Amino acid sequence: MDDHYANEDFIAKWLAGELSEEELADFTASDVYRQLMAIDREAQKLSGPKIDVEKALAQVSQKNQQQQKEPKVKRLWWLSTAAAAVAILIVGYTYLFGEVTYSTGIGEKETVLLADGSMIELNANSTLSYKRFGWEEDRAVDFDGEGFFDIESGGDFIVNTQKGKISVLGTKFNVRLRKDLKVKCYEGSIVFTPHQNNLDQVNLTSGMEVELKDDRLQTTSFSADSPDWQMGYSSFTQQAFHEVLEELTLQYPVSFQLDSIQTERLFTGQFSHTNLENALKTTMEPMGIKYRISADKRIVTLSE
Repeated sequence: MDDHYANEDFIAKWLAGELSEEELADFTASDVYRQLMAIDREAQKLSGPKIDVEKALAQVSQKNQQQQKEPKVKRLWWLSTAAAAVAILIVGYTYLFGEVTYSTGIGEKETVLLADGSMIELNANSTLSYKRFGWEEDRAVDFDGEGFFDIESGGDFIVNTQKGKISVLGTKFNVRLRKDLKVKCYEGSIVFTPHQNNLDQVNLTSGMEVELKDDRLQTTSFSADSPDWQMGYSSFTQQAFHEVLEELTLQYPVSFQLDSIQTERLFTGQFSHTNLENALKTTMEPMGIKYRISADKRIVTLSE
C-alpha cells in the first residue's frame, strides 16, 4: 500500500475534488482506492443508511465550486463534514482490513472457532490474532502463549510465532511458547521452520514433538492423546522447580517469595488448575518446601 494515498490529508483532498487529473488517475489505479471501494461495497451490505461514495464525491465537488461565494462559516462546516467522511473511511478501513485478537489472562481458557471450522483452544496468558477478512486466501494466525490447534483440511494454515512458523494442511497439534518453544503433533503432520537461519526445519508426524531451547532443536516422541492443560492440570517430568513456579503463576494470580529456595532442583509430578491450596500442596510437599499464603491470597512465601 502507498502510504501517501492512505494519508488523511490526501483522502480529504480526494473527497473535496481537489486532486489534479494526473493525481486522480494515479489514485484510482492504487490499492488504497480499490480497498476504499471495497469498504463502500461492504458498507452497502450492512443494515442502516447506505453510503454512496460517488454521490458524496459529487456533492463535495459542488460544494467546492460554491465555496468562493459562501461565508467562511460555511467553509468551516464543509471542512468538518469532510473530516467526518475521512473518519468514516478510516474506521471502515480499520474494520475491514484490521485484525481480530483474542487474549486470555491468568487462569483463563478460551475456545476460538475460525471461519473455516478450525478450532483453537487457548490456555492461560495466551494471545491469538488474525486478519478479519480474506481468511480463505490467507489462513494465517499470529500466536503467543499456549494453545491446541484443531485445523480443518484445506489450503496451507500458518501459525506465526516469535521463534518460527508452523505450517499445516489439516491436523491437531499443541504449541507452547513461553521462554522456550515446544510443538507437539497429535494428528496428521506439521512442519516447523525456525527463524534462525542456522537451524533446519523439522517435519513432525503424530506422536512427535520438537523443542527449541537455548538455540537448539530437540525432537522426541510422546504417547498422550491430548495436552494435560486441556484436562485441567499441568504435569512435569524431571523439570527445574522454577518452571513449576512459573506455571503456577500462569494458572493462579500469585507471586512467590523464595527465601533462598533452590529452584534448580528437579521436580516430577503435577498440579490442578482448579484449587490453589491443592496445587501448592502437591508441588511443595514432595520437595520438602513449606509455604504460607497471604491473607489476600496473592503472595506465597516459601521456606525450607
